[in-house]
Amino acid sequence: MGRPCKEFLSRLNLTTLKRWGVFTAIFFILALLGNVWRASAQEAADVQPPQQAVGGNVDEAQAERQDFVKEIRRVENLNKKYTQEIQDIRSLLADKDADYQKRMQDLENKLAVQQDENSKKEVAKEQSVQTTQELESKTNEMLAKGGDMDPQDKNFREELAKAHYNMGNIYFERGEYQRAVVEYYQAVDLTPNDPDTHYNLAFVSGEYLGDQETALKHYQWYLYLKPDATDIPAVKEKILQAKLSLRSKIDSPLDKSDGNFNLTR
Repeated sequence: MGRPCKEFLSRLNLTTLKRWGVFTAIFFILALLGNVWRASAQEAADVQPPQQAVGGNVDEAQAERQDFVKEIRRVENLNKKYTQEIQDIRSLLADKDADYQKRMQDLENKLAVQQDENSKKEVAKEQSVQTTQELESKTNEMLAKGGDMDPQDKNFREELAKAHYNMGNIYFERGEYQRAVVEYYQAVDLTPNDPDTHYNLAFVSGEYLGDQETALKHYQWYLYLKPDATDIPAVKEKILQAKLSLRSKIDSPLDKSDGNFNLTR
C-alpha cells in the first residue's frame, strides 16, 4: 500500500498544487501520509505475531529440553542409587552365606567329633565289658580253687582277697551294691591291712546303702593304714558326715527305747 502512495506523490507538480490550492494540497498530503502510516502500522502488526510465536516456541522447546535433561539426571541418580543398594544386598547375602557355610562346617565337624567320640565310647564300653567278663571268669575260677588251697598260705590269702576285691568292683559297676559289700567284707577279712579295700567298703556302705556306721569304721581304718593319702580332706569330710548322721539318728525321738517320746519338743 505504501508504494502506490509514493508514486502518486512523485507525480504531483507545482501546477497541480496551484490548481487545488495550497490548503487543499496540504490536507490531501496529510491524509495521504496518515493512510501511509496506518498501512505501515498494519503491516507491522501483521508481521509481529508470527515473530512472537516463533520466539515462544523456542522458549517452550528450551524449557522442555531443560526438563528432559533434569529427568534424565534424576533417572541416572536413581539408577546409581539402586545399583549401589543391589551391590550392598549382594555383599550382605554373600557374607550371610559365608557365615552359614562356616556354621554348617563347624556343626559337621562337631558331629564328626561326637560320632568319633561315641564310637570310641562304644569300643571302650565293649572292651570294658569284655575285660569285666574275663576278670569275672578268672576271679570265679580263683574262688573255686580256694577250697583246695591252704588258708594259712599268705600268698594264697592275698590272691583270694584280690579275687573278692575284684568281684566287689564288678558288682559295684553293675549296680549290685549289696553283693559288692559282701565281696569287700571277705577281702577285708583276708587282708585287713589293705587300705583300698577298707575305702571301697566304706564308700559303698555309706553312699549307696545308707550304712553310716560301717562307713565311719572303715573310713577311719583307711586313714590309719594310709596316713599320707592325697584324699585325706575328702575322707575326713565323709567321716564328719557319718558322725552327724549317726548322732542325729541316736538323738531322734523315734530311736528312744522307752517308747515315751514327744515329737513336738
